[in-house]
Amino acid sequence: MLNSSAPNGYFAEGLILYGTLEKGVASKGYVLHPPDLRGGTTPQLNAYQDKIRALLSLLGDGLRAQFQWTCNCDYRQELTQYHRETEKVAHPHIRHVRTERFERYWEKMHRRELRREQLVMFISTPLAGSAPLASGRAGLDSGYARLLAQLRTRFDEITNALRTLFGGDTTVAPMDDLAHCTYYSKFLNPSLADAFDIDFAGRFNPQQTIQENCWCSDGVNIGTGFYLDGRRHALFTFKRWPSRTYPGIILRLTALPFLDYQITVNLEPLPTKGEVEKEERAIERLRGEYRDTERHSLVVAINKKERKVESLSSGFIRPFSVTYIVRVWDDTEQGLSTKCSAVRNAINNLNGAQYCECALPSTAKKLFFASWPGWTNSPYRHRNLYAEDTYLADLLPFSATFTGLLDGAEAIYDGAQQGNLVGLRTFIGSPPTPQHAVLLGATGAGKSVHMCDLLEQTAAYYHYTVIIEEGLSYGKFTEAMGERPIILHPDGDLTINYLDTRKLPLNQLQIATAVALVSRMIGGAADEETQQIRQAMLGQYVNQLYQDAFEDWSKRHRDLLPDIQRMACAAHRWKRAKMPHGATDLEAYAELRDHLAANDDEARQFIATIPEADITAFLQDSQTERAVMSMAHAYYEPSDYPQHASLVELMQFSRFPEHKKETVDHLATLLSSWCAHGQYGRLFDGRTNISLTGGIAHFELGYIPEQSIELKTAAGLLISGFSRQHIISLPRHLRKRILYEELARFLDVPGGEKVVAESYAQLRKFSCWTASIVQQYSRFKSSRIRPVIIGNSKQFFLMRQFDRSDIGDIAQDINLPESVCAAIQNYPMPEQQPAGQKFSSICFFTPATDPPLCGTVRNIQPNKTPRQEP
Repeated sequence: MLNSSAPNGYFAEGLILYGTLEKGVASKGYVLHPPDLRGGTTPQLNAYQDKIRALLSLLGDGLRAQFQWTCNCDYRQELTQYHRETEKVAHPHIRHVRTERFERYWEKMHRRELRREQLVMFISTPLAGSAPLASGRAGLDSGYARLLAQLRTRFDEITNALRTLFGGDTTVAPMDDLAHCTYYSKFLNPSLADAFDIDFAGRFNPQQTIQENCWCSDGVNIGTGFYLDGRRHALFTFKRWPSRTYPGIILRLTALPFLDYQITVNLEPLPTKGEVEKEERAIERLRGEYRDTERHSLVVAINKKERKVESLSSGFIRPFSVTYIVRVWDDTEQGLSTKCSAVRNAINNLNGAQYCECALPSTAKKLFFASWPGWTNSPYRHRNLYAEDTYLADLLPFSATFTGLLDGAEAIYDGAQQGNLVGLRTFIGSPPTPQHAVLLGATGAGKSVHMCDLLEQTAAYYHYTVIIEEGLSYGKFTEAMGERPIILHPDGDLTINYLDTRKLPLNQLQIATAVALVSRMIGGAADEETQQIRQAMLGQYVNQLYQDAFEDWSKRHRDLLPDIQRMACAAHRWKRAKMPHGATDLEAYAELRDHLAANDDEARQFIATIPEADITAFLQDSQTERAVMSMAHAYYEPSDYPQHASLVELMQFSRFPEHKKETVDHLATLLSSWCAHGQYGRLFDGRTNISLTGGIAHFELGYIPEQSIELKTAAGLLISGFSRQHIISLPRHLRKRILYEELARFLDVPGGEKVVAESYAQLRKFSCWTASIVQQYSRFKSSRIRPVIIGNSKQFFLMRQFDRSDIGDIAQDINLPESVCAAIQNYPMPEQQPAGQKFSSICFFTPATDPPLCGTVRNIQPNKTPRQEP
């Protein structure tokens, strides 16, 4: 019988209890999620090896460890979470895109085409010497309770030590009874690993033993292994360690292209004193041989032994007895033979390592029993090897599947590791914080396609999106979202009044933006002092224009003034009472406005209960006397706002006496060319005739002629000022985003650097995610804005680069691992791939996590044309 010497025990209080008090052990499992270090730098790899060695040093006082590594196709939890978020989406196009992505991966999971690695560590301690048990039923119950409490305390200490050791780079999740039973059931019944709808909680009975709960089929001896759960099993062990190891060498064994195999490593620390004495006896024997033969090779062996004794005595190395087991299974004999051949080749490629393949079913059974989860007291030790932590740390299966930010992923993509899924998120943390991004890639690498897909998958999380580009690369995305691109052209009929506050109170940011735009219209002055004088003059006329417009409007709408005065006072009070430190009057008004729109009783009461005396005092205060005029702009209609032509008329016919007439006339003449009848058309002069506060504001600058640099500059300042104003006015908790397509071209526009820098450095606190696309890094790296963008970006999407010097500069600027650079250079171009099988490869690198995440994402578009939604 296969189960004649199989271990047995119980699941109790989050522990696995084997055997009796005299010879039993208590084990606890920990699910470890190590980082994927395939793209790690050498210092990162060495630092993580030090952590593994520190983990091994914790094994003392009778503690033993067992590492269980396996791989499966289970992405059910993450895909289900993604699907639940999709069900909340109302927009048909977004829902269609996300549903297609979910169904694609859900089907691949059920076809076992996905892959995910899992690492579980069991720590065990002997029960001998634990709390004694008294006689009688009551005494036994009390004694068992004390024993379990003692074990729980010890394992709680181990849990805290593990979490302290690994810090934030490896998740340590202790397993409870149900988790132990579930893992055990899948271990003994490989067919359950792909059953995603089994109720393991309903199957678990804590009164039954491990075998009664988890073992569903007997085994039959066949060939060199055994037949269990409808599958043929074969086992391998290590016969000799590699001659040289390094961090990451184990990937040769854990990256085999199939799912049905498992690695188990049983560790027992050896007493250092015994190993030292054994080595000293060997040294004495070698010295005796040297005195007889005087062979130089014996001197070398003696020196090696002496160095080992020194390292053991000083604690630099720690000795272990290790059983390293690899179990493989398959439905058919041919399939098992193919997988066994792959395991042999993998071990042979481990720098001189040798394997031992079980030839007898009896040996295979004993090793199989020794690999049961948490069982570290197997009497079969004939395949044990001596090992030292210096190289053992490299051979432990601390291998992980790169999944990016899959937990709570906003977008999901294929990976490059044989069926892994990679999740992306644009906001991380609690409260969620935007992770600004940069996408770098050569022409034709698929930059726009990937960014469009990312925008579509994440669109449901965003309230407002701004796209600034040249070339209409995102035209289909905008139209699919039910919006139209805003094409800026001097001969068009589009008008955006830069003096329009868009139903918001007038604020200093609006005035400063208008002055900056007007200053750009008149061009630069001969020297900086003259330029500053010009801006000061223009600021006075802009302020006067707003004041004159308010006086005219207030005469026509006297009935609204009491409500405006009360709202101005309420917004000022709301900022002090309800808003965080540093909030502006505009933010306070926007929040109060949104509460009123939602019929919030608290907000209505807050406004209604302000005494009239307090409003009068507020109006008479010198610091708030302009508040009513500013608040009135929130009640304007588009035709009530002042216009560019009005500014020109004010300067021509109502010049301030302290200003020189020739200077003002000169400025007015320059500004007149920007009026509706001037050479730049209606773009800046007139009533705003398009809504810019929908879900998407997509600005296309490519239709502005290249020779009209002044127009493109002014247009850039216009849309950036509008976007910033609207983003700030929206509630902070709502997500916004700005995308700069072909950033280098936008930076060529005078003032563009300042606009982009502000987006990256300041709009984060308003929950605004900023992303830029760079094609030629050689141009970008010399710009003054590069440090701002690189320093504030937390996510980098790196696509194929043709210029090797560019990838070198990128690696140096963002501390990208050297091993990743070669992979990026070898990414296939979509144009070189067959029709229907095209994909783009992107290196996703985020240095903001600990450790940094780095891996390849593949954007594989669906074969069928996406359904066009109205």
